[in-house]
This record gives sequence, C-alpha cells and structure tokens, in this order.
Amino acid sequence: MVVNVADTSWTNNPKMKNVDPRKLAILLELAKEAEGMPMDRLVPLLMNTNKKLKEQNLTFSKDESDIMIDILTKNLSPKEKKQFEMIKKIMANKK
Repeated sequence: MVVNVADTSWTNNPKMKNVDPRKLAILLELAKEAEGMPMDRLVPLLMNTNKKLKEQNLTFSKDESDIMIDILTKNLSPKEKKQFEMIKKIMANKK
C-alpha cells in the first residue's frame, strides 16, 4: 500500500487554525513527501520531520501529531495501520 495524501482538506481542520506557519510548512512538506510512499518508508520520514522541527526549536502538539499521523495513515489498510502504530511505539521507546 502506498500513501495518498494529495487531499489537503486536513488543513481546514479547526485544530490547525492556530498552527505556527513554520509547523504548517513542515506538515505540508511532509504530506508532499509522503505522497505515493510505501508504508515501510513512513517512519524514517517521520524521524526526518522531527529532526527538522528540532532544528527550528519547534515541536508538534498532541493535536498536531495526531493530524500528522492521520495524514500519513489515511489510506492504509487496518493491518498496515496496526503495523505503523507498532513501529511508532518502538521508535518512541528508543528516545
């Protein structure tokens, strides 16, 4: 399965209303980079996104992180979403 995030309707989410423009730019870049990407490459992409945030002394709020994950997993099968969540938890434990 590949990610299809061409739909940018997520930018209209009320939770995105007051997002720092620098964070929004990073989210938009993430969505563009994730387009057509196989699920197994999403975690490294997330790690790179987090690196970009840290370089600018930014962090995503829980809502912003949830939206980012929704963007990336929107078109994954339930099995792939479960795999993605497992990988995400493993990566979180390595911090």
